[in-house]
Amino acid sequence: MSDVLLSDLIHQLETLFSERRYAAGFALGRHILQSYPRHLLTYKMMGLAALEAGLTADSVDLLQRALSADPEDGEMWTALHDAASLLDMHPDAEVAGAYAQDLLRPDAGDSPIARGHVAAREKDWERAYAAYRKGYLAQPQRMDAGLGVMEALFHLKQPRAALAVAQYILVELPYCMKALWFAIRCGFELDDEAIPFERYLRTVRSLAPDDAYGERWFDDVAQDEIQREPATLPAWDDSARWQYLSHRQNGEAGEDSGDV
Repeated sequence: MSDVLLSDLIHQLETLFSERRYAAGFALGRHILQSYPRHLLTYKMMGLAALEAGLTADSVDLLQRALSADPEDGEMWTALHDAASLLDMHPDAEVAGAYAQDLLRPDAGDSPIARGHVAAREKDWERAYAAYRKGYLAQPQRMDAGLGVMEALFHLKQPRAALAVAQYILVELPYCMKALWFAIRCGFELDDEAIPFERYLRTVRSLAPDDAYGERWFDDVAQDEIQREPATLPAWDDSARWQYLSHRQNGEAGEDSGDV
């Protein structure tokens, strides 16, 4: 069977989940992860769909994995809050709710981190840095605040300091897409041969082999920093279904779900 484009299968996955065809969707998602086991968008889509399908514990696992790579995604934090609340995981639900509030509705909040998000959206980097730094000192576990400090320092022409923050975040979250990209760009600006550019780029491409995430944060991403070859993988058998979910939907007893 010939290979197909990853982008085509992602579009198909999105369609299946939008049509609530979960048994087929999870089978396709698992197929994608066999070839690209860290694919960020697949984890996100499966995590959101798992919550809708009533697979709450699986949703928590999938969303936590995706958020370790993209901790600024308010939609995923909202879903994690809902899933954790259903499982009575109240500390996790509280943390997720705080992230979601500050990321999606920063104008409604008065926390330093929320103020940092507002200032960053306005590209007021001095104000953003002051707010993020205050929030990060008070809550060093808040990775969105750390990423905000990093981004503000970069735009304030302090690449060495921004790089130090990025590398600190990567100790905690080694697959954090934004920290990886800022470490790459800061390293280029500093012409620092000690920066493991190739390792960082390999990690970025394992998370998003078809997607230039760097273009989210930089207008001038160099061509050689982006994977331009379209990602492919073996074609999917569209008759495949995730049997555990099929059994549940039919009202039958299913096997243990394990990891999606």
